[in-house]
Formats: sequence, structure tokens, C-alpha cells
Amino acid sequence: MDDSASTATVGDTPAPSFIGERLERWVETHLRYIMLAPAVLILAALTLFPTFYMFTLSFQKFNPAVDVPNEWVGLGNFARLLTDEKFHNALGNTLFFTGAAVGIEFVLGLSFALLVDKYIRRLNFIKTILMLPMMLPPVAVAITWKLIYQPQFGVLNDFLFRLGLPTGVWTSGADSAMWAIIFVDIWEWTPFIFLMMLAGIASLPEEPYEAADLDGASAWQKFRDLTWPFLRPVVTIALLLRLMDALRLFDQVFILTRGGPASVTETLSLYIFRVALRFQDIGYAAAMSLFVLFSTIVLSTWFIRRMQMDDSKA
Repeated sequence: MDDSASTATVGDTPAPSFIGERLERWVETHLRYIMLAPAVLILAALTLFPTFYMFTLSFQKFNPAVDVPNEWVGLGNFARLLTDEKFHNALGNTLFFTGAAVGIEFVLGLSFALLVDKYIRRLNFIKTILMLPMMLPPVAVAITWKLIYQPQFGVLNDFLFRLGLPTGVWTSGADSAMWAIIFVDIWEWTPFIFLMMLAGIASLPEEPYEAADLDGASAWQKFRDLTWPFLRPVVTIALLLRLMDALRLFDQVFILTRGGPASVTETLSLYIFRVALRFQDIGYAAAMSLFVLFSTIVLSTWFIRRMQMDDSKA
């Protein structure tokens, strides 16, 4: 028999080609990166260049005139952040809004998820109704609530009047304007927390709960010792996403109050918008944007590490 023929077949089956094996192995190893490359390149083009340009502008005093170059001010724009009272006011409003809105949304979302999972797990149409506000565009939600809050012809004041309760100027009052915005955000984004918590609860193992029932554990003990520890990863993701989104609030404030009255509802995003487009101080607006970006990164990193430390201790 020919030697070449004997090496080409082993047990009447073709022997695999060495080149073919290497090519197949290379494809298996690098195919994921090849498939992701177009999306990564597009994302980089849409994010890296604007970010780099914003970074360079933050060290300059932007001049809107075409033929006049920008003035290099170094860290001057960042130094202004320390003495700008309007920036401090916007920062305080943003932190207050974020803490109040996200905190209430988390409590309500988790409570609704526990109730739905326990009593109405099979009624999917109720879950759909609870998630409807999250599916609406934020601008449409803000316009709808602006009509509801309308002092003279709004549904809210008309309802309170029929009940014999005092009415109010909800988006124009210094004490009520911020809470009016917070209530709108709670109405819109509590379904997000509810959906995340419900998905997390549905994925919990059943065996520990069966053992807890045999031991006579109460509902609170099962929640404290089983549900909450199991839900920690989901809670971390849900709160992190909501915190990052709440810190850049713009739509609702711009439509409902325009930052008023007397800047009690002016957030960082709205203040940056005004500085950049109304006052044409784009360099200072870029510095504030970078401050918000890095603050969000630091807060997110701290929050994730804190949750990981709590999980390790548990």
C-alpha cells in the first residue's frame, strides 16, 4: 500500500488537517472579538471623541466667535466650582432628589415585588399594568404631569377640591416643587425597581424556604435571613442603575419647573445646560460635566465595593 494513502486515512476515516485544526481553534478563540468589533468601533467613535473634546474644553475659555481662538485657563474652570453658589445649589438639589426618589422607589418596588410574588404571581396583566409608566417616554410623562399639576384646570386640584381638601400650586411653590418632581419620578421609575426585584425573587431557590418553614421561621425571619441576602446582587445592580440615571435628571425639571421657583429645583444637568447654551460658557460647562462624570464613577465604585464587603461579611 502507498505510504501517503496510509497516512491520509486512519480507520477508513480522513485524518484532520493540521491547518484546519489551527484555523478552527483560532476562530473559536477570536470569533467573539470579531463579532463585537463593529459595535465597539461605532461606540468608541460616538463616545471617545466627544469625551476627549469635552476634556480639552474644560481647560479652556470657549469663545463663540469663529475667528477667535479659545483661551487656555488650565484648572481655572474647575476652581470656579469651589466658589460658584449656583453650582452648589444645583448639586444639593440633585443629591436631595436622588436620595429621596431612589430611596422611596426602592422601598415601594421591593414591597410590590414581594406582594405580587406571594399573592398574584399568576396574574400577568397586573404586572403589565404596573410596568406601563416605565415604558412611556420621559418627556411625555413630564408633559402629562404638568397638566395634572396645573393649578386652575388640573386633575389633581379638581380631585382635591371635590374631596374638600386644600389645593395648591404644586410646581410653583417653594416647598412643593421639588416633591412634585420627586413624585413624578417615583411614579415613572418604581416599576423598574419592581421588575428587577420580581425577577430576582423568581430566581431564588426553594429549598432554603422549605427548610425555614419546617423550622417555624416567621415571614420577617425568612426575608432577613434568606430573601435579602439572596437579593443583594440584584439590589446592587438596580440601585446603581437608578442612582446613575437620577444624578443626570433633566427632562422632568425642564418641563415641569424650569428649575424654579428661585432655583429650588435646579439640578446639575439643567444648570450645565443653561451655562453651555444660554451663557455660551462651554468650557465651564465641560468642567461641570466632567465633575458629574467622575463623581458618578466614584460613587458607583464605592457603592459596589460596599455591597461586596457586606456580602463577604455575611
